[in-house]
Amino acid sequence: MKKIVCWILLLICFLIGLYPFSSQSPLITYAVSNIAVLLCLIHCSMWAGWPTTLKIFFVTWLTGYFTEVLGVNFQFLYGLYYYPDLVSGPLLLGVPPMAMLIYFPLGYTGLIMGRAVVGGLSMKVTGVRLIGVAIFAALAMTTHDFSNDPFQSTVRGLWVWPNGGAYFGVPLQNFIGWFVLTGFFSIIVGFIVNSPQAMRSIAIRRSPNFFLPAILLYLIFEVPQMFRPILHGETPINLSSSGIAMFATTIPVLAALLALYRQGPLKADDEQ
Repeated sequence: MKKIVCWILLLICFLIGLYPFSSQSPLITYAVSNIAVLLCLIHCSMWAGWPTTLKIFFVTWLTGYFTEVLGVNFQFLYGLYYYPDLVSGPLLLGVPPMAMLIYFPLGYTGLIMGRAVVGGLSMKVTGVRLIGVAIFAALAMTTHDFSNDPFQSTVRGLWVWPNGGAYFGVPLQNFIGWFVLTGFFSIIVGFIVNSPQAMRSIAIRRSPNFFLPAILLYLIFEVPQMFRPILHGETPINLSSSGIAMFATTIPVLAALLALYRQGPLKADDEQ
């Protein structure tokens, strides 16, 4: 039943991506997009159990939120930027807590893709391989940021870079900071899923199809960027984000899928 729910939520995310509510309030956009959060909570609970899922959720959300609090108030990591009042929802210490929920599904999809590539979906990933998964996930999330940030900040104004930047109004420091942050919490998450409690569930071998919703969700995150020239006009910023979405963010997805199905059929756990 949970698997069916995941596929239904994935379909809803896809349909939302085709029509990204460009004329609606950003608050509605965030509320609807967080369907992805629910999908990943359910999927991760089937893979690693609820205690591990909640740990991953709070680590990604808290790390993202407090890093952005430091960024907004002290220019830490990302550079000088701020969130306009109420545009992205209520602010707490200058940052909209609800908008930070997206850290969890982005981090989870990156984790699953990275572990698929190294063959670690049903076993511990340690040492160099653990660091490799974290780098893979951070690269995937930073590539998403390259396709998404300029439109959301420069065009929609969900967050503002007062001094601008060379990449359609976004500074290079933002992307470097994003890579450092996502790599950091991906390492922490890697240790969490290696715990004995998590491994009791993760060690159950599952069909490759079980992991498809989590991998495809990352690709669906890119649907609005892919269709942006059609939905919002063929401007340089829209064409750039569309090109990155189509020809860069698809690379980690393809790598994960090839690695996943290269391993051949595994024993499916049909009861989950």
